[in-house]
Amino acid sequence: NIDINDIYLYSIINKYMKFNELKNINSELLKSLSEINFETLSPIQEKTIPYALEGFDIIAQAPTGTGKTASFGIPILNNLNSESNYIEHLVIAPTRELSMQIYNQFIKLGKYLNLKIALIIGGVSYEKQFKELSKKPNIIIGTPGRINDFIKNKKINFDHIKTFTLDEADELLNMGFKEEIEAIISNLNSDHQSFFFTATFDEKIKNMAKKIVKDDHKNIEISSGLKTSQTITQEYLLVKEKTKFVSLIKLLQYYKPKSLVIFCRTKKRVDELCDALKQLDFDAIGLHGDIAQKNRSFIMNQFRNNKKQILVTTDVAARGIDIHHIEWIINFDLPQEIEYYTHRIGRVGRNGMSGYSLSFVKIDEIEHLREIEIRTNSQIKEIFLPKEEEIYQKWRIQIDEKFQKILNQNEDNQFSYLENELMEKYTLHDLATIIAHYLLQDKHKYKKINLTPEPSVILKGQAKIRNIKNRINKFNHNSRSNNSKNNNKQNRRAKWQK
Repeated sequence: NIDINDIYLYSIINKYMKFNELKNINSELLKSLSEINFETLSPIQEKTIPYALEGFDIIAQAPTGTGKTASFGIPILNNLNSESNYIEHLVIAPTRELSMQIYNQFIKLGKYLNLKIALIIGGVSYEKQFKELSKKPNIIIGTPGRINDFIKNKKINFDHIKTFTLDEADELLNMGFKEEIEAIISNLNSDHQSFFFTATFDEKIKNMAKKIVKDDHKNIEISSGLKTSQTITQEYLLVKEKTKFVSLIKLLQYYKPKSLVIFCRTKKRVDELCDALKQLDFDAIGLHGDIAQKNRSFIMNQFRNNKKQILVTTDVAARGIDIHHIEWIINFDLPQEIEYYTHRIGRVGRNGMSGYSLSFVKIDEIEHLREIEIRTNSQIKEIFLPKEEEIYQKWRIQIDEKFQKILNQNEDNQFSYLENELMEKYTLHDLATIIAHYLLQDKHKYKKINLTPEPSVILKGQAKIRNIKNRINKFNHNSRSNNSKNNNKQNRRAKWQK
C-alpha cells in the first residue's frame, strides 16, 4: 500500500512508470496523453492500469486527487471499438459535476480515437439526450437516476457492454442510489469487466462490490479513506456564529487568496453568503443542488476558467472536482459527516501539491473537530485573526498602492480641469476627510450584514459515546495520578516525622 501523503517522495525515490512503457497501449492514445502532459503514472494508475489492460476486474480504494479517472479511462479507451454501433462502456458517477468532469477528461484522452461518447445526467432535456443516443455512442457517462429512466423507457440497451465503472461508489450509496445501481447491473450482460472505485470501504461498500466484480478481481488500496494529505496545511479559527462573516471578510482582506472554495452546510447559507460577498464587491459565485443544470455548468466553468475568484458551495462540489488553481478551502460550516471534511479539503493538495484549509469552529463544535482530527489522522492547529493594527496597516498599504496607480495613470493631466475645480472649492483637509469617509464607509459595510444563524455541528452516536468514555478515562487517570502523588507526600511526611 502506498500512502498518498508520500506521493512526492515516492516519485523521487521510485521513478514512476511512463505511459509509453505500458504494454499494448494504443499509439493514438499515447499521442493525446503526451499532448496533455501525462508522462508518468501516479501510484493508483501504476497499480491499476496494467491489471485493467490484462482484463481483470478492479476494486480500488483511493482518495480524490490521485488520478483515478485516468486509472479506468485509459483502459476503457484502449479497449475502444469506434466502429461499433453499440454501447460498450458505461461509467456511473454520483453527481452531475463529476460526470461532466469525467466526460471532459475522456474527450481529452480520446482526442485521436474517433470517440463516440454521450453524457446522460439529470437537469438536461430528454430530447437533447435522445439525440445523443441516436448517434450510437460507444461510451455512456452519467448519473444513475437519469440512466435508469432511459432503461425503464427502453431507450437504452446494455447488452453489448464490455466495461462497467462505478466511480465514488461510497458516495453513490450515501446518496441513496443503491436500488438504481442494482437495477442498472441487472440490465448488463454477464461477460463484462468491472471497475469499482471508492474513497472509503465499509461493510455496505463491500456488499455492493461483491455484486459487481468477479472472484479473481484485483484489490488495490492507496490510502485509508478518511486520511487527509500531509501536503495540506490544516488550521481552524474559533468563532461565534454572529462573528463568522466579519471574520471571513477580515481574512479575505488581509491574506487576499486568489482562488478559494467556501463550503456551507445548506443551500440557503450558500445564497446568503454569496449575496453578502457580492455586496462587498468580492468576485463570488454560488453553487448548490437547486440550481438548474445549465446554470451549474456555467458556474463551474466560470470558476474553473478563473473568471470568478470565490466559489461558495454546498457539498455538491466536495467530491472529485479537479481545479488546480484553488489555493484555499474554507469550511464556513463544519460538515456533520467526517468523510466530507476529507473530501472538501481534498480540493487542494491534489497530486502531491500543497494547499491550505481553514475551518470556522464554534466552541461547542470543538469535540467534533477533535473527532475529525483523530479519524482523519490530521493535525489541525488553531490560528487567530490578525490584530486590528495589522489589518489596518495592510489596508493602508493597499490604499496607497491604489492611489499611486491612479497618479501614475494621470501623468498627462487629463483630469486637470476637475482637479483645479476641487482645489478651489475644498481645502486639502476637506478633500482628505471626504476620501477617508468614503473609504471607511466601504470598509465597514460588512458589519451591517447579518446571515441566518446555522445550528452547531456536534458529535453524535458512537463518536459521542467514545468521546465521553475518553473524558471519563482521562479523569480517572488524573485522579489516580493525584492520589498517587498525595500518597507519596504522606509517606515522605511520615518518614520525616519518624
